Amino acid sequence: MVKQTILPIWSLLFGISIITMASGLQGSLIGIRASLEEFDTTVTGLIMSGYYVGFIIGSILVPIWVKNVGHIRVFAAVASLASITILMQSVIVDPWFWALMRTGTGLCYAGLFIVTESWLSDISSNETRGRLFSVYMTILWGGSILSQMLLNVASPSGYDLFILTSVLISFALVPLLLVRTPSPTIVIPEKLHIVNLIKTVPLGVTGVTLAGLVIGAVLSLSAVYAQSIGMNVGEISFFIGASYVGGLLLQWPIGRLSDIQDRRVTILWVAVIGAITAFVVPLGMYLDSQNIMLLGMFLIGAFSFPMYSLSASHVNDLLRPEQVLSASSGLILLNGIGGAIGPIVAALVMDFLDINALYWFVALVNISIGFVAVFYINHRAPMVVEDQGDQVQVALSVSPVVTAEMFVEADSTIETEEEVTEIEIKL
Repeated sequence: MVKQTILPIWSLLFGISIITMASGLQGSLIGIRASLEEFDTTVTGLIMSGYYVGFIIGSILVPIWVKNVGHIRVFAAVASLASITILMQSVIVDPWFWALMRTGTGLCYAGLFIVTESWLSDISSNETRGRLFSVYMTILWGGSILSQMLLNVASPSGYDLFILTSVLISFALVPLLLVRTPSPTIVIPEKLHIVNLIKTVPLGVTGVTLAGLVIGAVLSLSAVYAQSIGMNVGEISFFIGASYVGGLLLQWPIGRLSDIQDRRVTILWVAVIGAITAFVVPLGMYLDSQNIMLLGMFLIGAFSFPMYSLSASHVNDLLRPEQVLSASSGLILLNGIGGAIGPIVAALVMDFLDINALYWFVALVNISIGFVAVFYINHRAPMVVEDQGDQVQVALSVSPVVTAEMFVEADSTIETEEEVTEIEIKL
């Protein structure tokens, strides 16, 4: 059954894997090149935050564009623009121009992910959607890991890696545009009431937003950090790749743990462990041990990256089905705001305090989530475990489309279980 589900859409999955590789390579490349050009760390933070600003803008505009001109035209247009933005950064090396191009890149990738994910959603059925999402998430994580290895193909001081990123994006177009499936229908989310979302699930909203701060800071500035302490390109690729491996391997076990107990308790413990393990990288630097530093990045990925999924799942536990689409768009917006702020704040503290302040910042944000979790555990009634949905597994590069679909999948699981229970009671 899995084979029958995957084979008809291999081209879509292959294409999104290439896009993810291009995105991950570009992020690390820009960070390393900014250090080589001796850009101020704070300025680099501003450049890197542009991606998240663009992603937010794209999440709002792309569904409207798709409605007006269709999926294929939008996909081709944003892919072309994504190729242009990365190539222009290799030609014009100026921090403010790079910030503008990085914002454009974020908008383009939002378009690529939204179009691809809505396509995947449309061609899957209720019976295959859960397995398809699992494969999709694995592919996203795998592409992110492999993207760091591509840093070793050529020197970041030249044009080659910029050209490679552009080629990858263009290559991803080929199978996606040749696939023979009807264009799906994309739904523009209803007007979002952020205030109501915050009032309904304050812990979940806090976790999603602060997770954006951590992920944005770590993925944007780890290459800058590694470059500043003397790592070569090969070492940097493994250094950043270790965080993706940690996120891939630990997200599912942590998610399953959150499904069998009050999810707020899992959020608390993950936040506390995430705060403690954030100091492992600085410890490794002081001990001059790259192995310890790699372990530190693995642990950051393992215990900081899953916070978005945990918090999004907690939000879903307290929502009605008709609120799902609006909430998923709101979570992407809040996470994107966090992602835009994180690199800027982290870069400032790195400039004014110490290069290791990047990881002090990660620890501080995680412990802040922990304090909020403690407050709501003590001041709100505990969740009934049976009323919780399945944990929503989310990778680091998804749009409101797939988040909403995964919410719906979790809701349908709950409804199915409730129906079975009602039948058993009647019998």
